[in-house]
Amino acid sequence: MTIEKLKRYRELKSELEDVNWKLQTVCGSVQGSQEDYPYILQNHHISGIEPKNYKLLERKSDLKAQIKEIEDFVNGIPFYKVRKAVRLYYIEPIDESGNKYTWERIADILNDGSTGDSVRMSVNRCLRNIL
Repeated sequence: MTIEKLKRYRELKSELEDVNWKLQTVCGSVQGSQEDYPYILQNHHISGIEPKNYKLLERKSDLKAQIKEIEDFVNGIPFYKVRKAVRLYYIEPIDESGNKYTWERIADILNDGSTGDSVRMSVNRCLRNIL
């Protein structure tokens, strides 16, 4: 795991949403008749993924694996304060006001007297030791 992968987490989640949207199952119904006499007209319901989208299934699987690797890494950080700071800074997309979390905002959320710089340095120190 690298910090670069952590930074790509939100990008990977966004790409996964796009792939899921493109992979929506195609559904429809067609009319056909029985193979043997009497040829009675029937409706047949079909659903599935278009053949051209099988590469997207592979990409979806790859994205899920990368996302799971990052989430497992973050969940495995032994220190709660660092784990929460990493989750807020790298994993959570935005805060309630629609902005990306800053180190100062994270320090306020932790509410333990830390400054934004001390939280950032703690995270960097911990990640350097783990990585």
